[in-house]
Amino acid sequence: MLAESAVEMVTQKLVPIEWLMVAIFSFGIIAWGFAMRRAAGSLEGSFLAGRKVPGLLASLSTVATNLNANDFIGGAGFVYAFGVVILHGSWVNSLALILVSLFLVQKLRRLNVFTLGGWLERRYCFTVGFMYSLAWSVIWMLFNLGLYLYAGALVLQTLVGWPLYESIVMLSIIAATVTLLGGFGAVVAVDVLQILLMFFPFVFVAWGTMSDIGGITELARSLPADKAAFWTSDTPFGVMPIMLFGLFFMGMSYWSTEAQVVQRPLAAKSEEDSIISYLGASFWFSILVPLLISLPALAAIKFYPDLENNDYAMPMLIRRVLPRGLYGVTVVGLMAGVFSSVEAQINSFCAMFTTDIYRRVLVPNRDERHYLVASKVAGVIFALAAIGTAVVFSFAKEGMMLFAISVLATIMPPFASVTIVGALDRRVNKHGALAGVIIAAVVAIGLVVADKLGYLASISKETLYFRTMVTFLTGVLVTYAVSLVTRTGRDRPDASHVALDLSIKWSPRVVRMTVLLLAGMAVMVGVWSYYFRSAGG
Repeated sequence: MLAESAVEMVTQKLVPIEWLMVAIFSFGIIAWGFAMRRAAGSLEGSFLAGRKVPGLLASLSTVATNLNANDFIGGAGFVYAFGVVILHGSWVNSLALILVSLFLVQKLRRLNVFTLGGWLERRYCFTVGFMYSLAWSVIWMLFNLGLYLYAGALVLQTLVGWPLYESIVMLSIIAATVTLLGGFGAVVAVDVLQILLMFFPFVFVAWGTMSDIGGITELARSLPADKAAFWTSDTPFGVMPIMLFGLFFMGMSYWSTEAQVVQRPLAAKSEEDSIISYLGASFWFSILVPLLISLPALAAIKFYPDLENNDYAMPMLIRRVLPRGLYGVTVVGLMAGVFSSVEAQINSFCAMFTTDIYRRVLVPNRDERHYLVASKVAGVIFALAAIGTAVVFSFAKEGMMLFAISVLATIMPPFASVTIVGALDRRVNKHGALAGVIIAAVVAIGLVVADKLGYLASISKETLYFRTMVTFLTGVLVTYAVSLVTRTGRDRPDASHVALDLSIKWSPRVVRMTVLLLAGMAVMVGVWSYYFRSAGG
């Protein structure tokens, strides 16, 4: 938790017009959820907005779902802790996102499933799909939603002095109300509103911070040697190749398996729109994240060199550079970011639990109304449970982003490996997928234990990217090997799995977007390489 002195340094009381902004926004999104309740009157309407979301809106929603307080606060804290080398994450993550956009998401959208668990069941077997849905529902989603709630409450505590635990409860109640009333359509609308509310204030944060420090050249000169080099032979995550490959496999794992994110291409109105839902988001991660989050966080190293918690960096900068009025807009925008991500997580949980677990295993053969009611009850219970995990996060000493990535490095790669190879190669079968998930999961847990016992200390200070790389590659190799060994003539007639359409179709629009994005990434890597080419600029 924040120390009292730290809270006082960044807290600023809202003026009446800013309180009015907060009130209008909070009641407005609840009213919008109520107005959208008819559109959420079916499972498809509630979970995927009737599969009618245009590619551009789906893209904005993809960005907004990831553009939450955890990213602005935790992401900035991550850069503050490790320095310029973290800028590699933007272009490597964006490259992984582009590849998943081109080679995977249209195949997910093609089957008209509700979740990735449903696709894995169609591609392989019930067991593989159920293992994914169970792991996400019971483990990751609960942690992730708690993380979102804690991050949002931390923002409200540090910026306006609201009590942390009361803020956690308030955010959970409002987000759950909007989601359970209006479904995925309401979530997308809040996503778009969030982009508008958050983008411009953070442009001012970035501009004001860089003006205060004297520009990027002065920033490069002012950084301590251990945080100033973009290219370095040794990083906090191991040697540079391990970090880059680990980042790449982390990105591939995230974009191919994160349930709330995969909902966006599944809800798109066409296969082309499903690709654009991801491609458009790549622009944010490759270009805008470094400019709006990473560079200001680097400046915080100069302005506030001894923060007791990495996550204080961005709140301190907001307090430093934003004027009255715009400060209130930023607070509302960050609240919108929290609601957007929390709502997406609740909606994704409801879709997965209801369609893949409750309807498929616990209570089959009921009418749609029964499952809609069940999804609402499950959503309420899920939101209440996440309040507990958010409280647990309040006692964490390290930055929230590092914890989140550590969990991702363990849980996502086993499922990502079988998802990606299953979309690329028909020869992969259910025996290989089962073996790949199980053995990769065992390897991931084993690496965590080895790390905690100190056996991986010689590799790097933080081994999460190494663990991601090894786990992902283990899943791929085991899946292929077992599939080839167990492949027989009977595999070919298995129409429910082998005959799935795994073809790739790219429109001219998709090709143009891809070329522009790759060019933009190359330019950004060139800029960082030039300004941060060596320690101390």
